[in-house]
Amino acid sequence: MKIRAVLMDMDGTLLGKSQVAVSMRNMAALQQAIKKGVHISPCTGRVFNMLPPQILSQEGIRYFVLGHGARAYDKERNISLYENTIPAKESAQVMKLLEGKGLYNEIAANSTIFYEKAVADSFDMAVVPEHHIWYIRDKWYTAVESPSEYFLANNIGVEKMNIYGIPKAMQQEIYDAINATGFIKHTRPGAGPDLEFSYHTLDKIKATDAILKEIGVSYEETLAIGDSSSDVEIIKKCGVGIAMGNAPDDIKALADDVTALNTDDGLAVAFEKYIL
Repeated sequence: MKIRAVLMDMDGTLLGKSQVAVSMRNMAALQQAIKKGVHISPCTGRVFNMLPPQILSQEGIRYFVLGHGARAYDKERNISLYENTIPAKESAQVMKLLEGKGLYNEIAANSTIFYEKAVADSFDMAVVPEHHIWYIRDKWYTAVESPSEYFLANNIGVEKMNIYGIPKAMQQEIYDAINATGFIKHTRPGAGPDLEFSYHTLDKIKATDAILKEIGVSYEETLAIGDSSSDVEIIKKCGVGIAMGNAPDDIKALADDVTALNTDDGLAVAFEKYIL
């Protein structure tokens, strides 16, 4: 079977321990695959401008699945081929539950991250994920006084929200209040210090459908590679589904093959075996 396209996870797959830079071996494998005419599409929970500069500047990488499937994006035309975001009205409802509490809440929308201004003015760097620090340092984000009012007034849909470092006394209260809205879907279930959630209709396959249709490639001709539960559906659906060596055992059991760890260039190992 000839592989014509790759659906590639980022964190825990392409990216190593730093979760920022792409290794030389992985980058070389990507570039060689692109040179052979293989379509490479990153599939990630990140927003567009939080992707590694090596990927954003790489010629031949045009289509992206963002927000775990909330958006299929064409970089060349700067358009969404598919969207499934939390609508502005519902987004504002969730934001009102979180505003004024000093919570580090990353609101992913329009290819960037939004913060409540009061939080952005005094970031508690202790709760910021290490691989997000450069994003804050270089001020790629947008800060607004009241996210609920801003998103509602501008009719902006939200790909997802990440809340980090929720104080223990607030964790169950915040989790229950978000769940009570009835229209969100958690990436990680259960109350805890960190929450990540999207719209309840989130469907990663619909986002990958849009990209494969655009490039005229079938799932049978596509290789999927990833390490987490959000990658399972495309790993199962593609002609070749690869689990990273650092993936949980249940994901490895569903894959056609298991490659090396992400810290050992497992993506390049898989490319060398199946594409190069």
